Amino acid sequence: MRKLLARIVLNMVAIWIAANFISGVSYPSIEGLFFAAIIFGLVNAVVKPILIVISFPLTIMTLGLFLLVINGITFEITTALTALSSRSFLASMQAGVIITISNWFLYSLFGKDLKK
Repeated sequence: MRKLLARIVLNMVAIWIAANFISGVSYPSIEGLFFAAIIFGLVNAVVKPILIVISFPLTIMTLGLFLLVINGITFEITTALTALSSRSFLASMQAGVIITISNWFLYSLFGKDLKK
C-alpha cells in the first residue's frame, strides 16, 4: 500500500511540474491533482499499452516519434476524466513529454526505495 501511494505521489509531482511549465495545462486543487495522478496511472497501465500495440507500424515508420502523440492521447484521456484542463492537443503532448521526463528523473531518485 505504501509503494502504491508513493507511486501516486510521484505521478502527482510530475503532473504538477508539467502544469507549471506549460501555460495551457492547469489543475483546480491538490485533491484534483491527486485524483488526476490516480487516473493517469490507470490510463498509462491499461490504455497506453493497447495504443502502442495498435500503432506499432506507425511508430516504426516515424522512428518512435509517434509515441509523443500517444503520450498526448493518454494525457487528453486523463483530462477528459478528471478536473485537469488542457488548452490544446499540443499542450497535452508537451505535458506528456514533461511528465515522462519528470517521472524518469523522480523514479531514478526514489525508485530504489519503491522496489523493496
